[in-house]
Amino acid sequence: MNKKSKLVMLSLCISSLLLAACTSDGSAGKSPTNNDSDTNEAGMVTIHTVTSEYTSAKYPKGDDITNNVWIRRYKEKLNIDVKTDWVSDEYETKLNLAISSNDLPDVFRVNPSQLRQLIEADMVMDLTDAFDQYASDRLKGYMKADADSFESGKKDGQLYGIPQMHWGLIDQPDFVWIRNDWKEELGLEDPKSVADIKNIALKFMEKHGGYGIAVDQSLDYLNLLAIAWNAHPDIWIEDSSGELAYGSIQPEMKAALAEWAEWYKLGIIDPEFAIKDFNAMNADIVAGKVGMQPYYQWWGYNPGVDTVANLGKDAIFYPYIIPTIDGKEAKQSISFANGNYIVMKKGFEHAEEVIKILNDYAYIVDEGQGKESQETLSALLDNDIAHVVGAFRVLNPNSDYEQFEAVSAALQSKDTSGLTTSGMWQKYNNSIEFMENATPGAVGDYLQQGAPKNAYGLAKKVLDSENYVKTGLWGVTPEALASYGTTLDDILTEGFTKIIMGTESIDYFDVIVQNWRAAGGDEATRAVNEAYGK
Repeated sequence: MNKKSKLVMLSLCISSLLLAACTSDGSAGKSPTNNDSDTNEAGMVTIHTVTSEYTSAKYPKGDDITNNVWIRRYKEKLNIDVKTDWVSDEYETKLNLAISSNDLPDVFRVNPSQLRQLIEADMVMDLTDAFDQYASDRLKGYMKADADSFESGKKDGQLYGIPQMHWGLIDQPDFVWIRNDWKEELGLEDPKSVADIKNIALKFMEKHGGYGIAVDQSLDYLNLLAIAWNAHPDIWIEDSSGELAYGSIQPEMKAALAEWAEWYKLGIIDPEFAIKDFNAMNADIVAGKVGMQPYYQWWGYNPGVDTVANLGKDAIFYPYIIPTIDGKEAKQSISFANGNYIVMKKGFEHAEEVIKILNDYAYIVDEGQGKESQETLSALLDNDIAHVVGAFRVLNPNSDYEQFEAVSAALQSKDTSGLTTSGMWQKYNNSIEFMENATPGAVGDYLQQGAPKNAYGLAKKVLDSENYVKTGLWGVTPEALASYGTTLDDILTEGFTKIIMGTESIDYFDVIVQNWRAAGGDEATRAVNEAYGK
Protein backbone atom coordinates (compact mmCIF):
# COMPACT_ATOMS: atom_id res chain seq x y z
CA MET A 1 0.00 0.00 0.00
CA ASN A 2 1.49 3.33 -0.95
CA LYS A 3 1.96 6.19 1.43
CA LYS A 4 -1.08 8.11 0.30
CA SER A 5 -3.32 5.06 0.70
CA LYS A 6 -1.80 4.21 4.06
CA LEU A 7 -2.55 7.65 5.38
CA VAL A 8 -6.18 7.06 4.51
CA MET A 9 -6.31 3.47 5.73
CA LEU A 10 -4.64 4.22 9.04
CA SER A 11 -7.34 6.73 9.71
CA LEU A 12 -10.03 4.07 9.33
CA CYS A 13 -9.14 1.96 12.33
CA ILE A 14 -11.82 2.53 14.92
CA SER A 15 -13.10 -0.78 16.15
CA SER A 16 -16.67 -1.90 16.49
CA LEU A 17 -15.92 -2.33 20.19
CA LEU A 18 -15.82 1.42 20.52
CA LEU A 19 -19.23 1.69 18.96
CA ALA A 20 -20.48 -0.90 21.41
CA ALA A 21 -19.04 1.12 24.25
CA CYS A 22 -20.80 4.18 22.90
CA THR A 23 -24.20 2.59 22.70
CA SER A 24 -24.41 -0.27 25.18
CA ASP A 25 -25.08 1.98 28.12
CA GLY A 26 -27.63 4.01 26.24
CA SER A 27 -25.53 7.11 26.78
CA ALA A 28 -25.74 8.69 23.34
CA GLY A 29 -27.32 11.73 24.95
CA LYS A 30 -24.90 11.90 27.86
CA SER A 31 -23.68 15.35 28.73
CA PRO A 32 -20.05 16.00 27.81
CA THR A 33 -17.37 17.01 30.25
CA ASN A 34 -17.25 20.53 28.84
CA ASN A 35 -20.79 21.83 28.66
CA ASP A 36 -20.27 25.55 28.94
CA SER A 37 -20.74 26.15 25.20
CA ASP A 38 -23.12 29.05 25.27
CA THR A 39 -23.63 32.69 24.55
CA ASN A 40 -22.47 35.18 27.18
CA GLU A 41 -23.99 38.55 27.98
CA ALA A 42 -21.94 40.19 25.25
CA GLY A 43 -23.35 37.78 22.69
CA MET A 44 -20.10 35.88 22.32
CA VAL A 45 -20.55 32.20 21.57
CA THR A 46 -18.14 29.69 23.13
CA ILE A 47 -17.31 26.58 21.11
CA HIS A 48 -15.23 23.64 22.33
CA THR A 49 -13.00 21.63 20.03
CA VAL A 50 -9.99 19.28 20.09
CA THR A 51 -7.08 19.00 17.72
CA SER A 52 -3.83 17.26 16.86
CA GLU A 53 -0.31 18.61 17.23
CA TYR A 54 1.11 20.50 14.27
CA THR A 55 4.80 20.71 15.01
CA SER A 56 5.97 22.39 11.81
CA ALA A 57 4.07 25.61 12.54
CA LYS A 58 6.26 28.49 13.70
CA TYR A 59 4.34 30.72 16.10
CA PRO A 60 5.16 34.25 17.21
CA LYS A 61 6.40 34.41 20.80
CA GLY A 62 3.59 33.64 23.24
CA ASP A 63 1.37 31.86 20.74
CA ASP A 64 0.62 28.18 20.40
CA ILE A 65 -1.98 25.94 18.78
CA THR A 66 -4.60 26.91 21.38
CA ASN A 67 -3.84 30.62 21.35
CA ASN A 68 -2.95 32.10 18.01
CA VAL A 69 -3.92 34.58 15.33
CA TRP A 70 -6.80 32.43 14.10
CA ILE A 71 -8.31 32.02 17.58
CA ARG A 72 -8.10 35.78 18.11
CA ARG A 73 -9.67 36.41 14.69
CA TYR A 74 -12.67 34.23 15.53
CA LYS A 75 -13.18 36.27 18.67
CA GLU A 76 -12.59 39.72 17.18
CA LYS A 77 -14.27 39.33 13.79
CA LEU A 78 -16.95 36.73 14.47
CA ASN A 79 -17.58 37.07 18.21
CA ILE A 80 -16.81 33.37 18.69
CA ASP A 81 -14.59 32.09 21.50
CA VAL A 82 -13.00 28.78 20.43
CA LYS A 83 -11.63 26.75 23.31
CA THR A 84 -9.38 23.75 22.64
CA ASP A 85 -10.01 21.11 25.31
CA TRP A 86 -7.02 18.98 24.38
CA VAL A 87 -4.19 18.71 21.85
CA SER A 88 -2.53 15.38 21.11
CA ASP A 89 0.02 13.87 18.75
CA GLU A 90 -2.04 10.67 19.08
CA TYR A 91 -5.24 12.33 17.97
CA GLU A 92 -6.96 9.22 16.58
CA THR A 93 -6.41 7.21 19.75
CA LYS A 94 -7.47 10.00 22.09
CA LEU A 95 -10.53 10.79 19.97
CA ASN A 96 -11.57 7.13 19.97
CA LEU A 97 -11.46 7.18 23.75
CA ALA A 98 -13.53 10.36 23.81
CA ILE A 99 -16.08 8.73 21.51
CA SER A 100 -16.22 5.55 23.58
CA SER A 101 -16.90 7.56 26.74
CA ASN A 102 -19.22 9.98 24.93
CA ASP A 103 -17.09 12.88 26.09
CA LEU A 104 -17.31 14.81 22.86
CA PRO A 105 -16.38 18.41 22.11
CA ASP A 106 -18.79 20.57 20.15
CA VAL A 107 -16.86 20.38 16.89
CA PHE A 108 -14.15 17.95 15.80
CA ARG A 109 -12.48 16.22 12.87
CA VAL A 110 -13.15 12.53 12.20
CA ASN A 111 -12.04 9.93 9.69
CA PRO A 112 -14.57 8.09 7.47
CA SER A 113 -14.93 5.12 9.80
CA GLN A 114 -15.51 7.33 12.83
CA LEU A 115 -18.09 9.32 10.87
CA ARG A 116 -20.00 6.20 9.93
CA GLN A 117 -20.06 4.90 13.48
CA LEU A 118 -21.00 8.23 15.03
CA ILE A 119 -23.93 8.51 12.63
CA GLU A 120 -25.09 4.98 13.47
CA ALA A 121 -24.82 5.77 17.18
CA ASP A 122 -26.87 8.98 16.68
CA MET A 123 -24.09 11.04 18.27
CA VAL A 124 -23.60 13.75 15.62
CA MET A 125 -25.85 16.41 14.14
CA ASP A 126 -27.65 16.49 10.83
CA LEU A 127 -25.99 19.56 9.29
CA THR A 128 -28.07 19.69 6.13
CA ASP A 129 -30.15 22.77 6.93
CA ALA A 130 -27.32 24.69 8.61
CA PHE A 131 -25.02 24.15 5.65
CA ASP A 132 -27.68 25.10 3.12
CA GLN A 133 -28.56 28.27 5.03
CA TYR A 134 -25.17 29.55 6.20
CA ALA A 135 -22.43 28.20 3.91
CA SER A 136 -21.01 30.81 1.56
CA ASP A 137 -21.24 30.44 -2.20
CA ARG A 138 -17.51 29.74 -2.24
CA LEU A 139 -17.82 26.96 0.32
CA LYS A 140 -20.74 25.45 -1.57
CA GLY A 141 -18.65 25.75 -4.72
CA TYR A 142 -15.99 23.54 -3.15
CA MET A 143 -18.65 20.85 -2.68
CA LYS A 144 -19.82 21.15 -6.28
CA ALA A 145 -16.22 20.87 -7.45
CA ASP A 146 -15.92 17.49 -5.70
CA ALA A 147 -19.48 16.25 -5.42
CA ASP A 148 -18.35 12.69 -4.66
CA SER A 149 -16.61 13.82 -1.48
CA PHE A 150 -19.66 15.90 -0.51
CA GLU A 151 -21.93 12.89 -0.99
CA SER A 152 -19.59 10.74 1.12
CA GLY A 153 -20.46 12.93 4.14
CA LYS A 154 -24.15 12.08 3.85
CA LYS A 155 -26.44 9.28 4.95
CA ASP A 156 -29.91 8.90 3.46
CA GLY A 157 -29.43 12.21 1.71
CA GLN A 158 -28.70 14.14 4.92
CA LEU A 159 -25.34 15.79 5.61
CA TYR A 160 -23.63 14.69 8.83
CA GLY A 161 -19.97 15.24 8.01
CA ILE A 162 -18.70 18.25 6.05
CA PRO A 163 -15.73 16.93 4.02
CA GLN A 164 -12.56 18.92 4.61
CA MET A 165 -11.64 18.24 0.98
CA HIS A 166 -8.08 18.16 -0.33
CA TRP A 167 -5.55 20.07 -2.37
CA GLY A 168 -6.68 18.50 -5.63
CA LEU A 169 -6.04 15.48 -7.82
CA ILE A 170 -3.07 17.30 -9.35
CA ASP A 171 -1.18 16.18 -6.23
CA GLN A 172 -1.51 12.50 -7.06
CA PRO A 173 0.49 11.57 -10.20
CA ASP A 174 3.90 10.12 -9.31
CA PHE A 175 7.24 10.39 -11.05
CA VAL A 176 10.74 9.03 -11.31
CA TRP A 177 13.12 11.74 -10.06
CA ILE A 178 16.61 11.84 -11.57
CA ARG A 179 19.67 13.74 -10.38
CA ASN A 180 20.29 16.36 -13.05
CA ASP A 181 24.04 17.03 -12.82
CA TRP A 182 24.84 13.31 -13.14
CA LYS A 183 22.41 12.95 -16.05
CA GLU A 184 23.93 15.92 -17.90
CA GLU A 185 27.48 14.84 -17.09
CA LEU A 186 26.86 11.52 -18.85
CA GLY A 187 24.86 13.03 -21.70
CA LEU A 188 21.84 10.81 -21.01
CA GLU A 189 18.47 11.35 -22.67
CA ASP A 190 15.18 11.64 -20.79
CA PRO A 191 13.78 8.19 -19.97
CA LYS A 192 11.17 7.00 -22.45
CA SER A 193 10.93 3.34 -21.40
CA VAL A 194 11.68 1.07 -18.48
CA ALA A 195 14.86 0.03 -20.28
CA ASP A 196 15.96 3.69 -20.21
CA ILE A 197 15.41 3.85 -16.44
CA LYS A 198 17.49 0.71 -16.00
CA ASN A 199 20.24 2.08 -18.25
CA ILE A 200 20.40 5.43 -16.42
CA ALA A 201 20.70 3.61 -13.10
CA LEU A 202 23.55 1.42 -14.40
CA LYS A 203 25.39 4.43 -15.88
CA PHE A 204 25.11 6.32 -12.58
CA MET A 205 26.47 3.30 -10.67
CA GLU A 206 29.37 2.88 -13.11
CA LYS A 207 30.38 6.52 -12.77
CA HIS A 208 29.55 7.32 -9.15
CA GLY A 209 29.30 3.97 -7.34
CA GLY A 210 26.57 3.35 -4.80
CA TYR A 211 23.37 1.86 -6.13
CA GLY A 212 20.81 2.86 -8.75
CA ILE A 213 17.39 3.52 -7.24
CA ALA A 214 16.42 4.61 -3.71
CA VAL A 215 13.51 2.69 -2.15
CA ASP A 216 12.68 1.59 1.38
CA GLN A 217 11.32 -1.41 3.25
CA SER A 218 7.70 -0.33 2.82
CA LEU A 219 7.95 -0.86 -0.96
CA ASP A 220 5.78 2.28 -1.24
CA TYR A 221 8.27 3.98 -3.53
CA LEU A 222 9.18 0.97 -5.65
CA ASN A 223 5.46 0.32 -6.13
CA LEU A 224 5.14 3.73 -7.78
CA LEU A 225 7.00 2.24 -10.76
CA ALA A 226 4.51 -0.64 -11.12
CA ILE A 227 2.34 1.40 -13.48
CA ALA A 228 5.08 0.85 -16.05
CA TRP A 229 3.81 -2.75 -16.26
CA ASN A 230 0.16 -1.55 -16.21
CA ALA A 231 -0.09 -2.75 -12.62
CA HIS A 232 -1.96 -0.61 -10.09
CA PRO A 233 -0.99 -1.77 -6.59
CA ASP A 234 -2.91 -0.39 -3.62
CA ILE A 235 -6.04 0.61 -5.51
CA TRP A 236 -9.14 -1.34 -6.58
CA ILE A 237 -9.60 -1.81 -10.31
CA GLU A 238 -12.25 -3.42 -12.47
CA ASP A 239 -11.24 -6.86 -13.69
CA SER A 240 -12.26 -8.63 -16.92
CA SER A 241 -15.52 -9.82 -15.32
CA GLY A 242 -16.52 -6.30 -14.36
CA GLU A 243 -15.95 -6.81 -10.65
CA LEU A 244 -13.59 -4.82 -8.44
CA ALA A 245 -10.29 -6.54 -7.66
CA TYR A 246 -7.25 -5.47 -5.65
CA GLY A 247 -4.55 -4.21 -8.00
CA SER A 248 -1.65 -5.58 -5.97
CA ILE A 249 -2.57 -9.22 -6.68
CA GLN A 250 -3.19 -8.95 -10.41
CA PRO A 251 -0.90 -10.73 -12.95
CA GLU A 252 0.64 -7.42 -14.10
CA MET A 253 2.19 -7.10 -10.65
CA LYS A 254 3.99 -10.40 -11.13
CA ALA A 255 5.75 -9.02 -14.22
CA ALA A 256 6.93 -5.97 -12.29
CA LEU A 257 8.30 -8.11 -9.46
CA ALA A 258 10.21 -10.32 -11.91
CA GLU A 259 11.99 -7.24 -13.29
CA TRP A 260 12.71 -5.83 -9.83
CA ALA A 261 14.26 -9.12 -8.77
CA GLU A 262 16.60 -8.79 -11.74
CA TRP A 263 17.41 -5.21 -10.76
CA TYR A 264 18.23 -6.35 -7.23
CA LYS A 265 20.72 -8.88 -8.58
CA LEU A 266 22.38 -6.11 -10.60
CA GLY A 267 22.61 -3.82 -7.57
CA ILE A 268 20.22 -1.27 -9.06
CA ILE A 269 17.81 -1.53 -6.14
CA ASP A 270 19.40 -0.54 -2.84
CA PRO A 271 20.81 -3.84 -1.49
CA GLU A 272 19.87 -2.70 2.04
CA PHE A 273 16.34 -1.53 1.22
CA ALA A 274 14.73 -4.20 3.42
CA ILE A 275 16.18 -2.62 6.59
CA LYS A 276 15.78 1.04 5.62
CA ASP A 277 12.84 3.21 6.59
CA PHE A 278 11.75 6.47 4.97
CA ASN A 279 14.36 8.59 6.74
CA ALA A 280 17.23 6.21 5.98
CA MET A 281 16.19 6.09 2.32
CA ASN A 282 16.25 9.86 2.04
CA ALA A 283 19.51 10.12 3.98
CA ASP A 284 21.24 8.30 1.11
CA ILE A 285 19.83 10.85 -1.37
CA VAL A 286 21.09 13.74 0.76
CA ALA A 287 24.51 12.06 1.11
CA GLY A 288 24.88 11.71 -2.68
CA LYS A 289 24.87 7.90 -2.72
CA VAL A 290 22.14 7.49 -5.35
CA GLY A 291 20.74 9.47 -8.28
CA MET A 292 17.23 8.09 -8.93
CA GLN A 293 14.11 7.82 -6.80
CA PRO A 294 10.46 7.04 -7.59
CA TYR A 295 8.63 9.68 -5.58
CA TYR A 296 5.63 11.95 -5.18
CA GLN A 297 5.26 15.52 -6.44
CA TRP A 298 6.71 16.93 -3.22
CA TRP A 299 10.26 15.64 -3.68
CA GLY A 300 11.51 19.27 -3.52
CA TYR A 301 10.22 19.69 0.01
CA ASN A 302 11.71 16.45 1.37
CA PRO A 303 14.42 15.35 0.59
CA GLY A 304 14.95 18.26 -1.83
CA VAL A 305 15.74 20.98 0.70
CA ASP A 306 18.43 18.95 2.51
CA THR A 307 19.83 17.60 -0.77
CA VAL A 308 20.41 21.06 -2.23
CA ALA A 309 21.67 22.41 1.09
CA ASN A 310 24.18 19.55 1.41
CA LEU A 311 25.23 18.91 -2.21
CA GLY A 312 24.59 22.24 -3.91
CA LYS A 313 22.04 23.46 -6.44
CA ASP A 314 23.41 21.36 -9.30
CA ALA A 315 22.55 18.18 -7.40
CA ILE A 316 18.86 18.93 -7.87
CA PHE A 317 16.61 16.09 -9.05
CA TYR A 318 13.99 16.64 -11.78
CA PRO A 319 10.74 14.69 -12.26
CA TYR A 320 9.94 12.56 -15.31
CA ILE A 321 6.74 10.83 -16.34
CA ILE A 322 7.00 7.12 -15.55
CA PRO A 323 7.18 5.31 -18.91
CA THR A 324 5.83 1.87 -19.73
CA ILE A 325 7.90 -1.11 -20.77
CA ASP A 326 6.92 -0.43 -24.39
CA GLY A 327 7.78 3.26 -24.41
CA LYS A 328 4.47 4.99 -23.68
CA GLU A 329 3.43 7.20 -20.78
CA ALA A 330 2.08 4.95 -18.03
CA LYS A 331 -1.47 5.38 -16.73
CA GLN A 332 -1.29 6.84 -13.24
CA SER A 333 -3.19 5.50 -10.21
CA ILE A 334 -5.63 7.94 -8.61
CA SER A 335 -7.09 7.40 -5.13
CA PHE A 336 -10.17 8.91 -3.45
CA ALA A 337 -8.79 12.08 -1.95
CA ASN A 338 -11.02 13.10 0.96
CA GLY A 339 -10.20 11.48 4.29
CA ASN A 340 -11.55 13.85 6.95
CA TYR A 341 -14.92 15.31 7.94
CA ILE A 342 -16.09 18.05 10.28
CA VAL A 343 -18.81 16.88 12.65
CA MET A 344 -20.74 18.48 15.50
CA LYS A 345 -22.04 16.56 18.47
CA LYS A 346 -25.76 15.88 18.74
CA GLY A 347 -27.49 18.73 20.53
CA PHE A 348 -24.90 21.40 19.73
CA GLU A 349 -26.78 24.67 19.28
CA HIS A 350 -24.40 26.80 17.25
CA ALA A 351 -23.75 24.99 14.00
CA GLU A 352 -24.16 28.24 12.08
CA GLU A 353 -21.26 29.80 13.99
CA VAL A 354 -18.95 26.97 12.95
CA ILE A 355 -19.97 27.39 9.33
CA LYS A 356 -19.22 31.12 9.60
CA ILE A 357 -15.66 30.19 10.62
CA LEU A 358 -15.40 27.82 7.63
CA ASN A 359 -16.62 30.62 5.36
CA ASP A 360 -14.00 32.94 6.79
CA TYR A 361 -11.15 30.49 6.21
CA ALA A 362 -12.20 30.04 2.58
CA TYR A 363 -12.42 33.82 2.19
CA ILE A 364 -8.93 34.41 3.57
CA VAL A 365 -7.31 31.72 1.44
CA ASP A 366 -9.11 32.38 -1.84
CA GLU A 367 -10.19 36.02 -1.66
CA GLY A 368 -8.01 37.66 0.96
CA GLN A 369 -5.36 38.82 -1.48
CA GLY A 370 -6.12 42.46 -2.30
CA LYS A 371 -8.83 42.70 0.34
CA GLU A 372 -6.76 42.12 3.47
CA SER A 373 -3.40 43.65 4.33
CA GLN A 374 -0.25 41.68 3.61
CA GLU A 375 0.49 41.74 7.34
CA THR A 376 -2.85 40.11 8.09
CA LEU A 377 -2.46 37.45 5.41
CA SER A 378 1.11 36.71 6.39
CA ALA A 379 0.15 36.28 10.03
CA LEU A 380 -2.71 33.93 9.14
CA LEU A 381 -1.03 31.84 6.45
CA ASP A 382 2.77 31.91 6.58
CA ASN A 383 5.04 29.61 8.59
CA ASP A 384 2.44 26.83 8.37
CA ILE A 385 0.02 28.81 10.57
CA ALA A 386 -2.62 28.15 7.89
CA HIS A 387 -2.61 24.51 8.98
CA VAL A 388 -3.19 24.89 12.73
CA VAL A 389 -6.96 25.41 12.56
CA GLY A 390 -7.93 21.76 13.09
CA ALA A 391 -11.60 21.17 12.26
CA PHE A 392 -12.20 24.77 11.24
CA ARG A 393 -11.36 24.65 7.57
CA VAL A 394 -12.42 23.22 4.22
CA LEU A 395 -9.92 23.21 1.37
CA ASN A 396 -10.59 24.23 -2.21
CA PRO A 397 -10.25 20.99 -4.22
CA ASN A 398 -9.26 23.01 -7.28
CA SER A 399 -6.78 25.23 -5.47
CA ASP A 400 -3.51 23.59 -6.53
CA TYR A 401 -4.57 23.22 -10.15
CA GLU A 402 -5.68 26.88 -10.35
CA GLN A 403 -2.59 27.95 -8.43
CA PHE A 404 -0.25 26.18 -10.83
CA GLU A 405 -1.91 27.69 -13.89
CA ALA A 406 -1.61 31.21 -12.46
CA VAL A 407 1.98 30.81 -11.21
CA SER A 408 3.32 29.23 -14.38
CA ALA A 409 1.63 31.93 -16.50
CA ALA A 410 3.13 34.68 -14.35
CA LEU A 411 6.62 33.17 -14.50
CA GLN A 412 6.45 32.99 -18.28
CA SER A 413 4.94 36.44 -18.92
CA LYS A 414 6.31 38.32 -15.88
CA ASP A 415 2.76 39.65 -15.52
CA THR A 416 1.69 38.99 -11.93
CA SER A 417 -1.83 40.37 -12.23
CA GLY A 418 -3.24 36.84 -12.26
CA LEU A 419 -1.84 36.00 -8.83
CA THR A 420 -4.96 36.39 -6.71
CA THR A 421 -4.18 34.39 -3.57
CA SER A 422 -1.38 34.47 -1.05
CA GLY A 423 -0.56 30.86 -1.95
CA MET A 424 0.03 31.84 -5.56
CA TRP A 425 2.37 34.63 -4.47
CA GLN A 426 4.29 32.28 -2.21
CA LYS A 427 4.86 29.76 -5.02
CA TYR A 428 5.79 32.53 -7.45
CA ASN A 429 8.18 34.31 -5.09
CA ASN A 430 9.90 31.11 -3.99
CA SER A 431 10.34 30.01 -7.60
CA ILE A 432 12.05 33.33 -8.35
CA GLU A 433 14.08 33.04 -5.16
CA PHE A 434 15.47 29.66 -6.16
CA MET A 435 16.18 30.73 -9.72
CA GLU A 436 18.07 33.84 -8.56
CA ASN A 437 19.73 32.69 -5.33
CA ALA A 438 19.38 28.88 -5.23
CA THR A 439 18.00 29.17 -1.70
CA PRO A 440 17.46 25.57 -0.45
CA GLY A 441 14.27 26.45 1.41
CA ALA A 442 12.66 27.56 -1.86
CA VAL A 443 13.41 24.42 -3.85
CA GLY A 444 10.08 22.75 -2.99
CA ASP A 445 7.91 25.40 -4.62
CA TYR A 446 10.39 25.71 -7.50
CA LEU A 447 10.29 22.01 -8.36
CA GLN A 448 6.56 21.74 -7.83
CA GLN A 449 5.64 24.71 -10.03
CA GLY A 450 8.45 26.98 -11.21
CA ALA A 451 11.19 24.81 -12.70
CA PRO A 452 11.46 24.10 -16.45
CA LYS A 453 10.85 20.47 -15.48
CA ASN A 454 8.26 20.73 -12.69
CA ALA A 455 5.97 18.17 -11.09
CA TYR A 456 2.68 20.01 -11.50
CA GLY A 457 3.33 20.65 -15.18
CA LEU A 458 3.59 16.90 -15.71
CA ALA A 459 0.66 16.18 -13.41
CA LYS A 460 -1.56 18.68 -15.25
CA LYS A 461 -0.73 16.89 -18.48
CA VAL A 462 -1.83 13.60 -16.88
CA LEU A 463 -5.12 15.05 -15.63
CA ASP A 464 -5.95 16.98 -18.80
CA SER A 465 -5.38 13.89 -20.95
CA GLU A 466 -7.15 11.66 -18.39
CA ASN A 467 -4.24 9.26 -18.55
CA TYR A 468 -5.05 7.64 -15.23
CA VAL A 469 -6.98 4.86 -13.54
CA LYS A 470 -9.27 5.88 -10.65
CA THR A 471 -9.69 3.46 -7.79
CA GLY A 472 -13.02 1.68 -7.76
CA LEU A 473 -13.17 2.46 -4.05
CA TRP A 474 -14.33 5.98 -4.80
CA GLY A 475 -15.76 6.96 -1.43
CA VAL A 476 -15.92 5.63 2.12
CA THR A 477 -14.06 2.36 2.71
CA PRO A 478 -16.38 -0.54 3.67
CA GLU A 479 -16.06 -1.48 7.34
CA ALA A 480 -15.24 -5.10 6.46
CA LEU A 481 -12.16 -3.92 4.58
CA ALA A 482 -11.16 -1.30 7.12
CA SER A 483 -11.29 -3.90 9.90
CA TYR A 484 -8.25 -5.68 8.47
CA GLY A 485 -6.09 -2.63 9.00
CA THR A 486 -2.69 -3.28 7.43
CA THR A 487 -2.76 -7.08 7.85
CA LEU A 488 -3.49 -7.87 4.21
CA ASP A 489 -0.92 -5.44 2.91
CA ASP A 490 1.70 -6.77 5.31
CA ILE A 491 1.32 -10.19 3.65
CA LEU A 492 2.01 -8.64 0.27
CA THR A 493 4.96 -6.51 1.41
CA GLU A 494 6.68 -9.44 3.10
CA GLY A 495 6.12 -11.77 0.15
CA PHE A 496 7.14 -9.24 -2.50
CA THR A 497 10.32 -8.47 -0.57
CA LYS A 498 11.27 -12.16 -0.62
CA ILE A 499 10.83 -12.29 -4.40
CA ILE A 500 12.83 -9.11 -4.99
CA MET A 501 15.69 -10.29 -2.79
CA GLY A 502 15.71 -13.72 -4.43
CA THR A 503 14.89 -15.78 -1.36
CA GLU A 504 11.79 -16.95 -3.24
CA SER A 505 11.28 -17.39 -6.99
CA ILE A 506 8.79 -15.33 -8.99
CA ASP A 507 6.37 -18.29 -8.85
CA TYR A 508 6.00 -17.56 -5.14
CA PHE A 509 3.73 -14.70 -6.25
CA ASP A 510 0.89 -17.21 -6.66
CA VAL A 511 1.43 -18.43 -3.09
CA ILE A 512 1.33 -14.83 -1.82
CA VAL A 513 -1.98 -14.25 -3.58
CA GLN A 514 -3.48 -17.38 -2.04
CA ASN A 515 -2.25 -16.35 1.41
CA TRP A 516 -3.77 -12.90 0.94
CA ARG A 517 -7.12 -14.34 -0.10
CA ALA A 518 -7.20 -16.83 2.78
CA ALA A 519 -6.27 -14.17 5.35
CA GLY A 520 -9.40 -12.19 4.54
CA GLY A 521 -8.76 -10.88 1.06
CA ASP A 522 -11.73 -12.75 -0.39
CA GLU A 523 -14.03 -11.39 2.29
CA ALA A 524 -12.69 -7.87 1.75
CA THR A 525 -13.21 -8.20 -1.99
CA ARG A 526 -16.82 -9.29 -1.51
CA ALA A 527 -17.41 -6.34 0.83
CA VAL A 528 -15.95 -3.86 -1.65
CA ASN A 529 -18.06 -5.21 -4.50
CA GLU A 530 -21.23 -5.22 -2.39
CA ALA A 531 -20.57 -1.66 -1.21
CA TYR A 532 -20.06 -0.42 -4.75
CA GLY A 533 -22.87 -2.34 -6.38
CA LYS A 534 -20.82 -4.83 -8.36
